[in-house]
Formats: sequence, C-alpha cells, structure tokens
Amino acid sequence: MDWNNEEHRKRFAEGMKGMCELHNRAASKPMLKMYFFALAKFDIEDVLRAFVEAVSATKFFPKPAEIIELIQGSPEDVAEFEASKVVNAVRRVGGYRSVAFDNPTTAAVIEYAFGGWAKFCCEFLDANEKWFRKEFCNTYAAFARRGVQHFGELAGRAAISNEGHCKPHQENLALIGDAGRAQAALAAGQEQRKTQITMLVGETAKQLAVGA
Repeated sequence: MDWNNEEHRKRFAEGMKGMCELHNRAASKPMLKMYFFALAKFDIEDVLRAFVEAVSATKFFPKPAEIIELIQGSPEDVAEFEASKVVNAVRRVGGYRSVAFDNPTTAAVIEYAFGGWAKFCCEFLDANEKWFRKEFCNTYAAFARRGVQHFGELAGRAAISNEGHCKPHQENLALIGDAGRAQAALAAGQEQRKTQITMLVGETAKQLAVGA
C-alpha cells in the first residue's frame, strides 16, 4: 500500500472503521496511521481480504501481527516456503555468487544463524537437508516474531575473496524470490551502510577534534 495514494488510504480507513464498529472501538487517526504503516508492505486487496477474515476469525480486535498472519500465514507456514526457496537457491546459484533475498527475515537466518551465504553453501549437503529445514524453520519463526531482519546482499565466495585481497569486485548478484522486493531489500541494505559510514566518519572527526 502507498500512503501517498489517496484511494489506498480511503479504502484502508473504511475497512478499519468497519472492524472498529464491530468491536465498539473508535478509529482514531493515530491508530489508523499506525496500522497502515504496519501493513504497508502488503497489497491493499490482500489487506482488505484479511480484514474480512478477521471479522469472523478473531473474537477481539486484531493486532497488526494477527492481520499479517491472515495475509501470509503463520511464521511456521512461511518458514516452510522460505526453506524451499533457500534450498533451490543453493542448487541453482551456488555459493560463488552473492545473493539478495526478497525476504529480510530469510536473509537474517542465513547470515546470523548459519554464518552467511558462502559458509552455508559450503556446508550444505543433500543428506543434511532434513536437518537444515528443521533448523531453518525453527530459527525463522523465532526471528519473524522478534522482527530480526537483514537487508542487503549476502556475500558469496568471490566477493569475500576479493575483499580479503582489497580488490574491487563487480558482480551480477542473484536476486532470490520476487525480483522487485529483492532489489528493494538490496537498496535498503546499501542505504544502511552509507548511514553507518557517515556516522562513523562523524564520530571519528569528533574524537580527533577533542584530542587536538
């Protein structure tokens, strides 16, 4: 959904007000805006369908997390799908190239729980696929509930090798999943790094000024 799209805002507000009336709640502007941005990554049609489901599926006024589960399933359901996506990416792309996943939670599981893309690909064996799926799904569900995400690319062996030798590395990253969302996650990661570098440079300048 797009906050700048007047039709999206109007239809969303109508759906929220309908749920509020059924639960004898007031649809305040701050609440509408908070729910809108919590659900902004989803299509307006999917959100409105979830509102209709929520009316019959929940006894109490649904929180954003409950609406999200109605749209995409529980974290456990999504984890099974994401595990298959990772396995297919290992077999199709391999660990040499860097990758960018369309789901930041999936990227976080690989980066933080499995040691990164290159390491995971080296250790992944078909004989261990059952174990991997179980470990991945358990970790994914935990990360999803805690909002743990990783934006940007996951480095392949080529990028790691070139970085270790201080060589510039240009490569065609593999976008995994929905190309548009993977590209957006990649751009978000690059923007985060720029911000971190700017903050680091600023902090270093302050320390130098104090020591001068």
